[in-house]
Amino acid sequence: MSLALGTYAIMKSGKPEKSALSELLVLNGVCAGTVFFLPEVPTVLGRSPEAHLQIADPWISSMHAMFEKRGDDIWVVDLESRNGTFVDEARVQESRIPPGGLLRFGKTEVRYEHRDDATRPERFLAEGGTVVRYLDDLQADMERARAGQPQRDTMKSDPGPPALARRQLAVLEEIGRALIDADNLDACLVRILTAVARAVRSERASLLLSDEKGEMVPRALEPAGSPPAISATVLSAAAQSRAGILTLDAQLDDRFAASQSIVTHGIRSAMCVPIWAAHRILGMLLFDRGPAEPFSPEDLELAAVVGHQAALAIERARFLEQARAGDDRRRAIEDQLPPEVARSMLGQDPGEGDPLDLAPRSVAVLRAALADAGDLAPAVAAELLRDGVEAMVGAALAEGGAAARVAGAGIVAVFGLIHPEPDAARRAVSAALAMRSRVAELPGGLGVRAGLAAGRALVGNVAGPRRFELAVAGGPADEAERLLAAAGRGEILASRTVRDGAPGLESAGRREVGGVAVEAFRTE
Repeated sequence: MSLALGTYAIMKSGKPEKSALSELLVLNGVCAGTVFFLPEVPTVLGRSPEAHLQIADPWISSMHAMFEKRGDDIWVVDLESRNGTFVDEARVQESRIPPGGLLRFGKTEVRYEHRDDATRPERFLAEGGTVVRYLDDLQADMERARAGQPQRDTMKSDPGPPALARRQLAVLEEIGRALIDADNLDACLVRILTAVARAVRSERASLLLSDEKGEMVPRALEPAGSPPAISATVLSAAAQSRAGILTLDAQLDDRFAASQSIVTHGIRSAMCVPIWAAHRILGMLLFDRGPAEPFSPEDLELAAVVGHQAALAIERARFLEQARAGDDRRRAIEDQLPPEVARSMLGQDPGEGDPLDLAPRSVAVLRAALADAGDLAPAVAAELLRDGVEAMVGAALAEGGAAARVAGAGIVAVFGLIHPEPDAARRAVSAALAMRSRVAELPGGLGVRAGLAAGRALVGNVAGPRRFELAVAGGPADEAERLLAAAGRGEILASRTVRDGAPGLESAGRREVGGVAVEAFRTE
């Protein structure tokens, strides 16, 4: 798709046209840093591609909530979402949103901002000055182009669309390749920036994305280590007015002249273009040149169109990273949880919440580690240790425990995690005995030592909704660790709480570990 140059505003003085601006800044999750602009008409937020404001949070409903203007205020209305809509931590059916108010949809938090003093530069023609390309005008032109309709009056002579079209297609082709070839989001960003910088022949360029605080953070530089010197005022103006801004002579523009770096680097021409899509801005593209030749309106048009395609590419790359994280989560769940528990978790609706969120639980904790592999060659020892750890994990899963690998050729296993089990301690003891037997069958003379304790511990997934990492903390975990430290090769030591839940253990007497007295019980 190519476009003839659309409507521009060229100005000398920055006469402002006052208007109000309502926006949502996403504070966490996969869309963290994205700024959504709220139009005057009712706007739906949800997970579905049909939503005006789309957030790929699995805890957000397809059509989760609606924003609408009532008088001078913005209200949010919950659309019967599964997990609710919250304003300043109060669940609401509908509510006025105060300026600076914190909203939560699913597990995604956003901050609402409203400014009555947002400015949009007045549209008029003048010699020199600054060229402005408004994104809403560009989007309208793009929609006309897709529909095969003629462009609007461009306010200027045709600059030669075939040449511009060829430049656009070359950059868009490179963006497409970046999506296919790049291993991750950062690699994709570098490819995008390099392609645009070459197309507009900039001397320096950078690609910035918003962070969780709404601040623009450089994520790609061209050449590496030399970001362009651009005024923060111009960044803010481009975001708030939703426009690409081209200064034909930065040193004569009073908004740039205050920047010492403009003078130091001899910058004569600069562009600031949002990375944008529909109602949202993800970041900025910045370009500058020395005194030889200024950027042209055609360069601004190209950068603005590519800013839209870059946003789509970035969102696609984020989606692919999220999908890969989902695959990693699935593998981790299958690897660390008993099969029936893993199937239940993977088959449930994400909107129902995570049954393994970090929370206090009554459990039995088993810490086990392998004894050394003797004088085996390093490669053989490494393979043997891997086999030994896998044997211990398999024994824990077979007894209904959840197991995670830890440093030092060891594991931590938790029993009674999903539903409180009266025989959690017995299962832990059985798993420890099975570990010792399974490892003894391996070649190389490996041994196992273990410590077991039971009680209330903080247990669950600490990696967030898109990944899975089992963790356990608290008294039982600490006690199991101390017992493991006191255990000798082939020895399984348990706390009194485990002995009470699994009768028949023999006393191993009191031992001191790190200055702490441990009453231990031995199992055979």
